[in-house]
Amino acid sequence: MIKHTASHLDHNLTAAQLAHILERFAERDAFFIETVTLPRELGTVPCGLYGPLMGDSPIADSEVTYATRGTRAWPSRLIDMPSRDQHELTVIAGPHEEKCTACGGQTVEDFVAGGVSPANTEWTCATCRGAKVIRHACILYTVFGGPLAPQEPGDPGCKDVEASRRFWSEHALSR
Repeated sequence: MIKHTASHLDHNLTAAQLAHILERFAERDAFFIETVTLPRELGTVPCGLYGPLMGDSPIADSEVTYATRGTRAWPSRLIDMPSRDQHELTVIAGPHEEKCTACGGQTVEDFVAGGVSPANTEWTCATCRGAKVIRHACILYTVFGGPLAPQEPGDPGCKDVEASRRFWSEHALSR
């Protein structure tokens, strides 16, 4: 696993915490989600999750507001409470494919479908022949404090919207 420009790293980890995660999972070469405990000497990370998963009572609708966070297009269920420091954090990582830097064409799947071994990490673009198409076996997608929670129901990538709605009806994120 490597850090990449596409890595989502806005969850207030220190440089030492991030270095620990990159070293711990350096040999990973496929998609994974793992929740781990940081060594005490690396301190804590903030966790903004509230609700039963965190040992709290369900968060009532009267306690929340909805607002978009960052660059997300959907509103999140938010509570006016501070984040809480945790030694536990969740790491999500996996493959990342970049299109040709010259023409913007050809993904790795295009090459694999053409019989190119997926063990390779770089190919000459079949469209323009002038640049490379790169596939990283495993980049850090994101790392955040606390346990894994389902994607929010408004997230276009959410695979089980009904389960997400149930979870987020009792949970909220700190504002």
